[in-house]
Amino acid sequence: MTKVLPIKKTEKQAIVFIGIQASGKTTFFKQMLADKGYVHVSLDVLHTRNKEDNLLTECLENGRSFVVDNTNPEISVREKYIKRAKEHGYQVIGIFFRSRVKDCMKRNEQRGLTVPQKAIACTSNSLQLPSLEEGFDELYFVSINTNNNFNITPWRE
Repeated sequence: MTKVLPIKKTEKQAIVFIGIQASGKTTFFKQMLADKGYVHVSLDVLHTRNKEDNLLTECLENGRSFVVDNTNPEISVREKYIKRAKEHGYQVIGIFFRSRVKDCMKRNEQRGLTVPQKAIACTSNSLQLPSLEEGFDELYFVSINTNNNFNITPWRE
C-alpha cells in the first residue's frame, strides 16, 4: 500500500473527496488520514446536512483541518465546500477516486453496508471531473490496484 502521501498536512487544510460509492474513499481516510488529525466529515456518519453543516462550521471557526468524505460528484456540490474553506483561509485539496463502476459494485456487495447498484451507476453518470479552476490548490488521483492497495498520483489536466 502507498503509505507516503504527497500531501503535507498544514493548519487550515480542507480535503474534498470525489468519487462514486465503494471507490475506497472511507477506507482511504481511515488508512491514510485519520491518524493525522483531520476531522472526518461524512454524511454516512452524520446522516443529515444540518449536522454536516454544524461540523463544518465548527472546523472553520476553530481552524481545524477536515476531510469531506462524500461522493461530491458535481462541481456545484463541491463548490460550497471550496467556497467556505477559501473564505476562512484554508488550503483546499481535491482527491479524485478513479474507479470502474463494475469494480465498485463488486466491492459494495462485499461490504456490510451496501448502496443500491442503481445509485452507484447514477452517481457515476453525474460524475464531473474536478479541475484546479474550481478553486482547488492541489488535486490528486487515487486508484486501487489489483492488490487492493492505494496508488496516489498528482493530477494532470
